Amino acid sequence: MESGFANLKLFAVESSGSAEHATPLPMPAPAAPLAPDPHVAATHELIRPHTVRSTRHGCEPYSAAWFDELEQKRYQRHGHWLPRALEFGRHPGESLLVLGCGLGTDAASYTRTGTNVTIATTPDEHAHLVQDNFARHGLSADFVPLTGGRLPFADGAFDVVTWNALYDATEPASARIDELFRVLKPGGKVIGLFPARFDTAFWQNVLLPLQRIYWRCPPAPATAPKTTARELRRVFSRFGEHRVMKRHLRRGELPHAWRILPLIFLERFIGRVLVLKAKKPILAARLQVTQVDLGRIAA
Repeated sequence: MESGFANLKLFAVESSGSAEHATPLPMPAPAAPLAPDPHVAATHELIRPHTVRSTRHGCEPYSAAWFDELEQKRYQRHGHWLPRALEFGRHPGESLLVLGCGLGTDAASYTRTGTNVTIATTPDEHAHLVQDNFARHGLSADFVPLTGGRLPFADGAFDVVTWNALYDATEPASARIDELFRVLKPGGKVIGLFPARFDTAFWQNVLLPLQRIYWRCPPAPATAPKTTARELRRVFSRFGEHRVMKRHLRRGELPHAWRILPLIFLERFIGRVLVLKAKKPILAARLQVTQVDLGRIAA
């Protein structure tokens, strides 16, 4: 078969009298990006069980009012701990990489305080919704698609990396941790959110084994595999200055007898989310320079 057939185009033949005119057929318009179920998107953004139903239905999904309502609710009540844990306003002028961006609410909060934000998205994360969310606020950020396990950034490119792993289908792997370590500058910080194994559901099953007879604990708000503080310190062993805190608890997830206790106290012991903070040692840069010098001497 001749090579010219590789560039075939479709034509519609129109007949007018004795002459025939060939005109190209119109190409179909590209399909619009699909949006996720608005209830699922809102559930992930508010870190709540999927069984919780919103009582308000006045906002059109993915409208400006819908985004504003989610942003307001994300940092109130059960999410009051998020601005402090994620350190909004503490990194002006610094470069920050966001992984697991959701609808971009946290990334927008960083951008408003002068942080230079880069958002890396997988094909499942609907980057067009995050871009729309930024556009309605008049904010800008760098959007980079992720197509593999390796992050497409240079060594030491960022001062801070935030990783929302609450809905990551896989456990924190050493390959991903190595990539976070690589793209961070010496002295840079990683902030991660992970589902807690020893949460309220775990302790209710231990202390109240007959609870299923009269009350059923709501499902976990996150879908990623649960982990512990000890496991996180082991996986992030290349980092230093580890701090792991337990946060996030809804009163409706507690047995009735426990609801009289303050949530701000209970979430530190039986919260749903582990917040990890760790730093890349400055010594790592010195070791790297030493290894380069040794390589030159050996050559």
